Amino acid sequence: MPALDTKILKDVSRSFYLSMRILPKPMREPVSLGYLLARASDTLADTESLPAELRLDMLNRMAELVQGGTDEDWYQRLSKEVMPLQQHRGENVLLSHMQAVMSWLHGMESDSVKQAVLTVMGHILRGQRLDIERFELQAGFRFSGGEELEEYCYMVAGCVGEFWTQIGCHTLDSFSTADSGQLMEWGRNYGKGLQLINILRDLPNDLNVGRCYLPKVNPEDTEDLLHASQQWRERARAYLQDGQAYAQSLTGRRTRMATALPGLIGLRTLDLMEVANWETLSHGVKVQRSEVYRCAWDAFIL
Repeated sequence: MPALDTKILKDVSRSFYLSMRILPKPMREPVSLGYLLARASDTLADTESLPAELRLDMLNRMAELVQGGTDEDWYQRLSKEVMPLQQHRGENVLLSHMQAVMSWLHGMESDSVKQAVLTVMGHILRGQRLDIERFELQAGFRFSGGEELEEYCYMVAGCVGEFWTQIGCHTLDSFSTADSGQLMEWGRNYGKGLQLINILRDLPNDLNVGRCYLPKVNPEDTEDLLHASQQWRERARAYLQDGQAYAQSLTGRRTRMATALPGLIGLRTLDLMEVANWETLSHGVKVQRSEVYRCAWDAFIL
């Protein structure tokens, strides 16, 4: 694993870095690589001070680079047009090392592990591009039903549960007592649940920039939004229960702890949202660092 990995992971993700430190070494490298690629594409997608068309083009070209293409102009534009706009130091450092990250990807020795990274990044990049096309390049776009929201959650997070499963099965001699089909379903649902939490937590901020991910709601009616949020919080809790079943099926303590931790933090976040009014949600709901460490202990004794 490149030496830059640990420092960047710590700078760009507080909770994910904890999970990565816990994971067994064979899983740690491909999962860390997948996370860095996804975080870089997410940074591109979310740099709203850049025109939507430019971000979409950069994501399209990143998808080609991930699949093995070459594009020196992409790296130059990243340096000159995207990086100067980043206020998050860790994300800026990550973008400055993208050539090394891509070299890491294409230098992977295991074809099956590399293919898992390529597959998950294909889903994530497609979801991010659709997000821009729908919410920024189509006026007044709304999901017409829950199935579309579920599909979006799969593309940007549910596929990560599948990826985690594939990497665990490919790199460890013993990963889970559950059959692969059940594990893949639990993993998909786990990722979707975590993404739903992100959507519900960020709902007020997204509305401020013209995005509403909840289907069939009036985005100007706070009571309607809170009612719909409650329904989707229940769905998220159910999905996180699948995530805990997934974690409990794992044979290794380190993999079990790393897998359970995001869900335990997610449940704490849902608890905070349950008692939050619209004003509190607008100011941001965040699990305190002390609670994150308590979740880490709960994951350890799972």
